[in-house]
Amino acid sequence: MQNKQLLQSVNNYFQAWNNADAKAVAAFFSEDAVYIDTAQNKEYRGKEIEQYIARTVAGTAQKIEFSIVQQPVINGDVVFLQSSLKIKSAQESQHLESAELIKFSHGKISMLQTYYNLDQDITAPALEKDKYAKSGLDQAQTKVIKTKLEAIMAQQEPFRDSSLKLQDLTEMLDIRRNHLSQILNNEYQMKFFDFINHYRLQAFLKSLHNCDSSEVNITELAYEAGFSSSSVFYKIFKRYQEISPSQYLKNIQQSEIK
Repeated sequence: MQNKQLLQSVNNYFQAWNNADAKAVAAFFSEDAVYIDTAQNKEYRGKEIEQYIARTVAGTAQKIEFSIVQQPVINGDVVFLQSSLKIKSAQESQHLESAELIKFSHGKISMLQTYYNLDQDITAPALEKDKYAKSGLDQAQTKVIKTKLEAIMAQQEPFRDSSLKLQDLTEMLDIRRNHLSQILNNEYQMKFFDFINHYRLQAFLKSLHNCDSSEVNITELAYEAGFSSSSVFYKIFKRYQEISPSQYLKNIQQSEIK
C-alpha cells in the first residue's frame, strides 16, 4: 500500500471507532490479526478481536473521540502514530494519550500494538481533583496553560534535556509549580516524570521507526530522546512494551523482511 492509502486507512479506522461502529472497526483487521494491549498485558487474535471491539463499543455509554496527535511515521507497511482519546460524558471530559504501532498486510491490519500510561486512570475518583479545589486555577486558565504546554513540548522539546525538572518547565510556562502539577494530574493523569518520560519514549519510537533499522544504535537514540541513562530507558521501555528494546527492534526488522 502507498503511504497515502495507509494514512487514509488509519484515519478511517479511527473514524469507525468515533462512530461506535463495531462491525466497521472489526472489518479493518485480517482474519489472523493480532491486537496487543501492552499496558493491560492482553493479546487478542482473530475472532477475539471482533469480540473485544463489540464489548468495548457496547459497554461505553460515553462519547469516544479518537484523534491523531502528530503526523504518523510510516516504514513500509508499518505505521507508528501518537493518538489522543477523549471520553465525554454529561459531567466531564477525560483525556488519555496513547500510541499505536499498526502493521498492514494486503490492505488489512495484521498487527496492532497499543500502549498508554496506566497512571492515566480515566475512571479516577473526583477526590484526586479535590485537592486542587482551592488552587485558584479555573477552567479557562487551565485550557490556556495546557495549550501552551503542548506547544512547548512539541516545538521546543524540553524533554530532550535529561536534567529537566518541574521547576524548569514551570519557568518556561511562567506559572506556579502547583498549577503545573494540577494540570498534569487532572488533565493528563500523570506525575511530572511520567509525563516527561512519555514524551521521551514517543521521541525514541518515532526516531526508531524513521531510520534504517539495520544501522540503529538503541542507546544513542535513547540519550537523544532525553533519557538520563540506559537503565532508566530500559525500565521505562519495558514498562510499556513488555519486551526489551532490542527485541522490539528485532520485530521491526523481521516485519521489513516479510
